[in-house]
Amino acid sequence: MKLRRSVIFIPGTLDENAIRHRIQSCGADVICLDLEDTVHPSRKDEARAMIVRLLREDIWGRGARAIRINPASTPLAETDLRMVVGAAGRFIDTIMLSKPEKVEDIEKIDEIISDLREEHQFDNRIGYVVGIESASALTNIDMLASCSPNVDALGLAIGDLSVSLHINIGAYLQDRSTYPGDLFHFHRARIILAARTHGLWALDAPWPVINDHATLGEDARWGMMMGFDGKLVLAPEQVRTVHEAYRPTDAEVAYARDVLSRMEALEQVGEGSGMSGEMFLDPVVIEPARRTLARYEAPL
Repeated sequence: MKLRRSVIFIPGTLDENAIRHRIQSCGADVICLDLEDTVHPSRKDEARAMIVRLLREDIWGRGARAIRINPASTPLAETDLRMVVGAAGRFIDTIMLSKPEKVEDIEKIDEIISDLREEHQFDNRIGYVVGIESASALTNIDMLASCSPNVDALGLAIGDLSVSLHINIGAYLQDRSTYPGDLFHFHRARIILAARTHGLWALDAPWPVINDHATLGEDARWGMMMGFDGKLVLAPEQVRTVHEAYRPTDAEVAYARDVLSRMEALEQVGEGSGMSGEMFLDPVVIEPARRTLARYEAPL
């Protein structure tokens, strides 16, 4: 089972050796080199050239190779694609799409990559993570999720989304008790609903207070309980905290193993359902149990 517990963003203008070290040591499931917000406009070409070099290197281990391009509706996005995907497309697993709001934004990406495939002769699949970053994107989420077979995942971006919706995120980051519950519960639930409806991954928002591991762990655990497959992270030191939050407890693992064992025994005697202690079992419990064991067996 492919895991997407953590997707780390690495700024495209860090020192090249520092990026190389971060790729090799961070342990994230998806490693995303960023061309968007973390890269000053005057340094975009420099970042593109460096990212091409790094994508070609055998330094990625088990991490999927990803890039985040500039906003999908801007000329910068097309330049990103032509310079980076054109030169290193065969090495890319995933493209993070920034701020798409209309189906046409994603269809344009499809057209450009199709042209690049023909021109540069690569045929590996490249999936998209669609960032949900505005009121329009959240409103149009089902259309964005279903407009291209290349869309693999939906990602929650609480910073830009908060600006768009006028959410007072600053106060919430300083003290989550000022709001009764999870300030982003609706937005999370809406993304999970769309992802499940259209057969996609759902990626939870990053926690931007880098060294607040207690809140990060709690936030990641909430997301996992709601149904997210993983979480966006901003620094290497956040990766293990997220992986630990997504790792089942010993009790959860024992229950999952018991469920699978009992369901196998029921199937062997021609029964479709039965009891485990006081818990009723039927086939619907099998897939969640398998997911639990896959998360448990994954490296921290």
